[in-house]
Amino acid sequence: MQHRIVNALSYLSILFLPVIFPLIVWIVGAGQRDIAHHAAHAFWSQLIPAIFAFMLFFFIAVYGLTTGATAGLGWLTLLFIGVLCLLSVILWFYNIVMGIRMLVV
Repeated sequence: MQHRIVNALSYLSILFLPVIFPLIVWIVGAGQRDIAHHAAHAFWSQLIPAIFAFMLFFFIAVYGLTTGATAGLGWLTLLFIGVLCLLSVILWFYNIVMGIRMLVV
């Protein structure tokens, strides 16, 4: 029962302490396979949007500095921001559903 609560908190930490809480649980619970597995999944599912946002910012900055053209960059930026928002919402719901699933199952 305690493992399920810790696993659920790893996923539900998207609401109160994303990325940091699953990382701490992953490090502390490294000896327990079930806890480490779910903490790692929660960690990566919460970190992926941040990595994608950093890559998006880097791409826009490099593209804008090297070409100087801003007309084509606007639509491309909106497209990538839309993909980022969609990915963030999907992973947010995934974490909520997995957290509830850990408590119910």
